[in-house]
Amino acid sequence: MAYCNQCGGHLDEGDHYCSACGAPAGQVPAPGAPPPPGAALPPQPPPLPPPLPGQVPPGLECQGVGIRLAAQIIDSAVMLVFYLIVGRLVAGRVGGLTPDGFELQGGPAFAVIALNLVFWMAYFTLLEGLWRGQTLGKKLLRLKVVRQADGGPVDLSTALLRNLLRLVDGQLGYLVGAILVWRSPLKQRLGDRVAHTLVVRKPK
Repeated sequence: MAYCNQCGGHLDEGDHYCSACGAPAGQVPAPGAPPPPGAALPPQPPPLPPPLPGQVPPGLECQGVGIRLAAQIIDSAVMLVFYLIVGRLVAGRVGGLTPDGFELQGGPAFAVIALNLVFWMAYFTLLEGLWRGQTLGKKLLRLKVVRQADGGPVDLSTALLRNLLRLVDGQLGYLVGAILVWRSPLKQRLGDRVAHTLVVRKPK
């Protein structure tokens, strides 16, 4: 049984033109025309295999210390603003304001440090887990945190694990993290290695 290559209509034996659309028999179908009934579909390219351990997902490029440090400086400015606001509020309640700012000791100082630590952890975890792997610094510099397995966005649990280990990576002004990034083929600090994440450049 023959069919028109243009519209898929039935062709009787000896037909030179399609009775449905008038196209000559054997004409190449127009782009976007539905395939004739029973016609074989064109072969589809095989799906890309998942990256092997130690490989980067296709289309992604891991970012090193320099640009990540620049993003960290921007995020640290956010931390500093929060610290100054909270410090002045607490100092205003306990009489710790000075002409140059504020001075706190004992319990009030501990409270300010604790509040800043909570904000610091929440800032990185919530933004990376809910804002497609980006903090403000990463957003401005077009960086993002992704899963190492497939390049997809990280979830909250992965972001939390990654950022808890900033307590180690951040030692000596992030020197520990920088050394680990320099020594890693995937430019991962400890938090990235444990959480199986990568810091990559977001395409325009």
